[in-house]
Amino acid sequence: MTLHRLRSWEEFKQALVRCRADCVFFAVEDYPLGHPPISLRLLFACGRDTYVFNDFVRGDRMAQTGIPIRADEGGAYVLKEDVEAFLERELGRPVEVVDFTMTTFL
Repeated sequence: MTLHRLRSWEEFKQALVRCRADCVFFAVEDYPLGHPPISLRLLFACGRDTYVFNDFVRGDRMAQTGIPIRADEGGAYVLKEDVEAFLERELGRPVEVVDFTMTTFL
């Protein structure tokens, strides 16, 4: 059981294609250094291994994937539909996308 932290979208995409994964999980997380202060985490499992890629904001999009950042009075977010469309465009096939963003109220 190994955790692979991949630094680029291309590395993540190659691993995704190689493993023929049909499900990708994503989470929008707090990232205080960003403007807006969010990041996007993508991950999938392949056998007993887990592959993880983090993308960060650049302007109104994620830096490496180009997935758009949406914003309203509640803050910045990423739409599941945008992640699905991006992955289908990049992979040439649909994959199941699961949002595992956690929200905690203190």
